[in-house]
Amino acid sequence: MSHELGSKPKLILSRIKGYNHWMKTVISINQFDKYEVAKYRLKIIKHYQQFGIGSTLNAFPVKRSTFFLWLSKLKHGSGSLVALIPRSTRPYKVRQMNVDSRIISEIARLRHEHYRLGKLKIKPLIDGYCREEEINSPSISLIGKIIKRNKLFFQRPKSCHDPARKEYTGKKKQRVKNAPKPTIGGYIQADTVETFILGTKRYTISFIDVRLKAAYSKTFKGKLSKYALETLREFQKVLPSPVHTVQTDNGSEFEGVFDQYLSKHGIKHLWTYPNCPRINAVIERYNRSIQEEWMESYLYEIDDTIQFNKRLKEYLYFYNNLRVHESLGLKTPSQVIGMELKV
Repeated sequence: MSHELGSKPKLILSRIKGYNHWMKTVISINQFDKYEVAKYRLKIIKHYQQFGIGSTLNAFPVKRSTFFLWLSKLKHGSGSLVALIPRSTRPYKVRQMNVDSRIISEIARLRHEHYRLGKLKIKPLIDGYCREEEINSPSISLIGKIIKRNKLFFQRPKSCHDPARKEYTGKKKQRVKNAPKPTIGGYIQADTVETFILGTKRYTISFIDVRLKAAYSKTFKGKLSKYALETLREFQKVLPSPVHTVQTDNGSEFEGVFDQYLSKHGIKHLWTYPNCPRINAVIERYNRSIQEEWMESYLYEIDDTIQFNKRLKEYLYFYNNLRVHESLGLKTPSQVIGMELKV
């Protein structure tokens, strides 16, 4: 806005109700540097020195009392720009959060153990804790403030290799990219079915020849590599041809002594990529058959592993010698192999 010397410029919008307050807010939030605010105040003072108080109050969104406060500060500051830098409006005394230290400790413990637990889900847990300790329970909003002010933010713990749990050889896993289509026997797929019923958990480790469809399974109380090796070695006794390749998922039961055995005997060990069941389609289909055709009928015996495996061998004899397979042209695995498969 341009002015002629001695004139009293007027801001048309300055007479609109709330305009001055709005302008001061805009000026406040748009200053990136406190010195810019001080320069703006100095500009107003210079305008006053040239045109007087009436023109100044008309031209700028400032109260009379506020302007003379700035003028006083500049005078006492010997004309230094620093005197016009706005001071913090934070009160000297602020309200402190009055929370029992036991509550803060319990929230910290819950957040540390369950790092994704938010204030809504912490509330019922902290209510139970406070009842036991006979102290007042905090509100949901207060729990949120406790988390924020005490910086109770944690990240998921990163898993690391434990040499005591499993031997690490540094071997790079050779991945299989496509579902195998072998023309001869000896290419084996492996997988584990986990069954949990009435508080009892069992693991059925299975192997199947992709080409011949001959299969073998055994149920254990644990999921260990020595059990996978035991099952494979028993399966090898059934097969007429030697095993040259074993394809598994990334389960821990297919590492350790199991993988060492394969390496020692020159058997190629291939791993599938995570979340790629199609690559393991043959063993996945076998697992479905064994569960639907047999396992679901004998789950009441799963607690007795010896009896359960006895029943399992009966089914395996049926599966390998009597049950025809569409993929084999309605023949049994034993007919394709040309011999009876005794399990």
